[in-house]
Amino acid sequence: MKNIAEARDEVHRHVKDLLRVVDREEPLSATHVETVLWSGVLLLGGAMMALFFARQAARWPAGTQYELRGLTYEVEGGETVEVGTKFAKIAIWRPVGRVVGRVRLPRDLPMTRALGLPGNFTLPLITLVAKFTPMMAFLPTRQILRDLLGWAPAPRSVLRMVDAIGKEARPFLEQAVVPEDDTDVLLITVDGKGAPTISSGEYGKRAQPHKKGRVGHAKKSGSPKKRRGPGKKSKNAKMAAVGVICTLRYDAHGRPRPVNKRIYATFASYRAVFVWLKQEAVRRGLGTEKFRKVQFVADGADVLWDLQQEFFPTAEPCLDWMHAVEKLWSSGKAINRGSRTKRAPLEVWVHAQRTLLRQGKLEDVLATLQSALDTTSATGPGNKYRRKVLSDTINYFTKNKVRMRYDRLRRQKLVIGSGLIEGTVRHLVGMRLDGPGMRWGKARAEAVLHLRCVVLNGSWNDFETYLASREGLCLAAQPIATVTHDAVKQAA
Repeated sequence: MKNIAEARDEVHRHVKDLLRVVDREEPLSATHVETVLWSGVLLLGGAMMALFFARQAARWPAGTQYELRGLTYEVEGGETVEVGTKFAKIAIWRPVGRVVGRVRLPRDLPMTRALGLPGNFTLPLITLVAKFTPMMAFLPTRQILRDLLGWAPAPRSVLRMVDAIGKEARPFLEQAVVPEDDTDVLLITVDGKGAPTISSGEYGKRAQPHKKGRVGHAKKSGSPKKRRGPGKKSKNAKMAAVGVICTLRYDAHGRPRPVNKRIYATFASYRAVFVWLKQEAVRRGLGTEKFRKVQFVADGADVLWDLQQEFFPTAEPCLDWMHAVEKLWSSGKAINRGSRTKRAPLEVWVHAQRTLLRQGKLEDVLATLQSALDTTSATGPGNKYRRKVLSDTINYFTKNKVRMRYDRLRRQKLVIGSGLIEGTVRHLVGMRLDGPGMRWGKARAEAVLHLRCVVLNGSWNDFETYLASREGLCLAAQPIATVTHDAVKQAA
């Protein structure tokens, strides 16, 4: 830790070093100069931050009294601590205040509180870490920071930052400024995707210290894992409910294109995401004359359509076109036997039924399917399976009849596919939360999910401004404890 004079001399020395690099006649490669400059600029920034902290500490000499929450404090001295910044870790003198006449009360850190240093880190560093973590795993985040800044926070510090900033993400999303250039057609779509959660057994193994040598390998090879039964998966997926709200704008060919897309997601439940979507839709003008048409698109999950009737009953419903076509392909394979070797008849049949669907002739498609079911014998090789496929498709189309008016939707220039939400769930959840070997605890998965919503909504700069305006932002002493997916079962 340097005093003010020493810190100022350090700044001048680094400035001279940088000038010597660029203000010389000898030929140098741009690569060499830029490499040296980057390291030098980080050193200069660290020296200037040290001067800044020395100046601020001088404002709190021993004996200074100040008021806080109705109590009188007095600076009784201080301590040396390290503060993490985007330039370096810097040793600073931190004044300590005590309540006058009541030494047993908790102490106060007046300079740390005034400067806003949660957990002895600057907010720009914390937000930088928090921006990387929803885009990549925690280990690569630290590696990138070390390459970029020359140092990186400890793994536990990274988790503390994610926990603290992730907790602020949803409040920010709920109050973010709504788009001003919405069109008069509102589109709402919902889907879900699972993220692997950690079990108590896996958590116990990961909490154990790593063994050196090949002792662990020998033990593992001597006790192979128990084989999982049919349908049993190791990932123990927790479903993330994802919703998208946007408006439709038409291109030069009259085709609808989404604009002002906003993503909202939670691991709580589908109902929770519908509550959130309804809140955001109202903020954007739902229930007023702003929107002449509201459309809701989803796959065939009953829970989604039940919630649509509860939260968006007046919306124009649409069953995703690709899900309907997939049912046609399954039925076509049941009708056109031998389609593995003779695919042409299958493709002709599917094309014909798909054309009827697009023309709004669902009854004709149902009649074709019913005729095929009636002429398929109840006995015979594979007939039980074929009859089940045809029966399931007929029931599926009949149940969703009111949501399959594709001719009407196309005339109104609305969308008939859920490609928007399909791509969103893959990008939002799959690419970050469903990677190889990943196992999440509930709270941290939710924090990263919300942070990723902020990133994909293109609102990170506004989020940083929001965080800077928040008072009392702090980092917990320890990361949030991991809650395994079977914790409730164990408690029971």
